[in-house]
Amino acid sequence: MKVLFAISLFLLANPLIFYNKLESEYPLPPPLKIDMPLEIAINRRASVREFSDEPVDDEKLSTILWAAYGYTKKGRTVHALDGYGAKIYVLKEEAVYIYNPKRHSLILFKEGDYRGIGQYEAPIQIGIAWNKDFDENLTSALIGQIAQNIAFTANALDLGTVVTVGMALNKIGLPSNETGKIIMPLGYPKYPYNFTYNPNILFPVLPLIKNSTMSLTEAIENRREATQFNGKLNLQEISQIIWASYGFSYYIDNSKSELNPIVRHRVLPSAHAYYPLCIYAVTEKGIYRYFAGLYRYYMWNLPVLHLLIKIRSGDFRGEVAKASSMPNIASAPLIIISVLDLRKAKGMIGLWDDFSSAKFRWLWYHEAGASAYNVLLEATAWNLSANIALPTDIAIIRSILRLNNNFLPLLIVPVSKVKNGSI
Repeated sequence: MKVLFAISLFLLANPLIFYNKLESEYPLPPPLKIDMPLEIAINRRASVREFSDEPVDDEKLSTILWAAYGYTKKGRTVHALDGYGAKIYVLKEEAVYIYNPKRHSLILFKEGDYRGIGQYEAPIQIGIAWNKDFDENLTSALIGQIAQNIAFTANALDLGTVVTVGMALNKIGLPSNETGKIIMPLGYPKYPYNFTYNPNILFPVLPLIKNSTMSLTEAIENRREATQFNGKLNLQEISQIIWASYGFSYYIDNSKSELNPIVRHRVLPSAHAYYPLCIYAVTEKGIYRYFAGLYRYYMWNLPVLHLLIKIRSGDFRGEVAKASSMPNIASAPLIIISVLDLRKAKGMIGLWDDFSSAKFRWLWYHEAGASAYNVLLEATAWNLSANIALPTDIAIIRSILRLNNNFLPLLIVPVSKVKNGSI
């Protein structure tokens, strides 16, 4: 009894020891509000691979984690297609932590410095794992959204990151029902950001992109998910939405990073910079294919395209709706379909890694999820609403788009004017 009494007195006199070692959790500070307009955040998205040694404080880490996977007054910061089957691990110098979105806190997972598993050295490594109780491809689409918010928010805070394949995350000893999908190093760029505005659009058929009045934080907080679809979109709105889905930045990157010679980035990353998705727009007037650039590998400041080319006349929205998980999208003024071109997933003329097989399909769902999420944010910023549907009849979607078996429809994103059905 005397020993227990002495231990009790010791813990009462040293509450931090009790808190840290037994509860192993500490709350994060409230996230910062980012006033940067959404379109500027999208334009500034870049892959950073070289970092300084300057530490990342908890206030900025808190902001990034909240944007990635936190809660808003309306629900979560990202859209779930098959539940929230992702988990975020934060690898810091002293330990590995799990992000708890409900409590907005970090829970101790394992003591020790495991940051060396990352492909690039950085003060923090953010690892995202897939819970294998959920669908792999749909969870990868969710992780694509998470990664976009990490990238946008980090950049707006003058931090940098890049998406890398996360199999090495398994080395920290993940639970048996989890496997690593991506790792994102986080830190201050070794070469500070230095952007120049230069659209350099060739054949500007669609209007140039304008900045909305909505900030990045507001777009994440107020993201609308349409449940009813109506109205008409003007050409500026269509231009904004289609650009957000797969376009090029209007900024030239002058940072002179040694490991990233690309000077004009796209609105989302792609594995090995393959960018194998084809973006189709379906309206009451016809079906259009989006063209964003002249070349697949955009290493220099070449002119970019921003145009829709009609491939079929007529209203096919009803047929698309019947072949989707949302039959009511037939009245949506704009339906975007992301389609994987399996030939482009094989790399440049077959000389690079072949990612076209089914085991790599999750990579392209990740990319399609990032594209769809950009549309959700941009729609919100322009007082529109959108949602994400799944193709339920691949053959019909291919037939509508006049595609062969080398093409695989991945996600469908209907866009609507705001109505009471939006949440």
